[in-house]
Amino acid sequence: MPASHPFVKAISQALRHRCEIAPGDRLVVAVSSGADSTALLLALAALTRRHEWQLDLHVAHVNHHLRDAAERDARFVERLAGQLGLAFHKRDVHPPDDEAAARRMRYNALAQVAEQVDADAIATAHHADDQLETMLMRLIRGASIAGMTGIRWRRELNGQAVVRPMLRLTHAEAEAFCDEAAVAFRVDETNADRSKWRNRLRHDVLPVLADLRTDASLKATEAAESLADAQRLVERHAHKLIEQHVRFDRGVAHLPRDEARQLDPAALRLLVLHTSRRMGVGGDRLAARTVEQIAAAIAENSNENRRFELADGVCVEVTAAGVMWAKAP
Repeated sequence: MPASHPFVKAISQALRHRCEIAPGDRLVVAVSSGADSTALLLALAALTRRHEWQLDLHVAHVNHHLRDAAERDARFVERLAGQLGLAFHKRDVHPPDDEAAARRMRYNALAQVAEQVDADAIATAHHADDQLETMLMRLIRGASIAGMTGIRWRRELNGQAVVRPMLRLTHAEAEAFCDEAAVAFRVDETNADRSKWRNRLRHDVLPVLADLRTDASLKATEAAESLADAQRLVERHAHKLIEQHVRFDRGVAHLPRDEARQLDPAALRLLVLHTSRRMGVGGDRLAARTVEQIAAAIAENSNENRRFELADGVCVEVTAAGVMWAKAP
């Protein structure tokens, strides 16, 4: 496909302005064999021929061995990489039948490939529809502003930069691009399994939203970008609050309760949230309701001890004198 194609141009602009990719960078492209990652690979391959890009691409496929067709998917990606004249890397993982575990193992495998080839970044094919699904899932789980920033254009994961240059493109556009290029792609039959949250949203909810507003997915990406800007300001304020009020000693965080009670309620909730994060509670794993409960326990007049068990082995204890965060042994 020509580099002047709108799909390719959109990815080129995202690489430059959102993903912080420079000409000549070495990218590991995660390709599953589906329409999205196939379209991403084709577009990046088109850009490598442009003088202003000349990217160094490596194709990576992670075989989870969870489907009968998994090995056929791997062979498809290997053939496609060969047709494009690109290096192919396959990694085998054997996760339990758990989406989160499979995701962790997949990114670990991709990070290993990136380290092996000394890549500047890993490119994945997350798109606008994925963004809308992610934001809806986090919304109904009660995520904070940080959680509602959704999928980032660029982030650090397992010590490697991961970029998503398709966040302003849709799945339908990826399929159309593959069709125009006359390149087949494979379909994962498990995507039709409505017992999983994400699939249920994809099949039962997103079509309704698209019927109400055709650009709903793109608007989700725009909203995520605005929330990311707001989150950066919030994090700066949270950092100042922690520096002023929280003392860290041997892996334990201490907050004097009399100081905490003098804070504005919103500032107190912010302090609870970000101190918990600093102590190791990951990503969107601390619900807004839990933050509210901890802040309320700090602010109330009772001197009764309260204990809260958070994710990732972190516990918070509220006593008459103060608040203490610690990680379980």
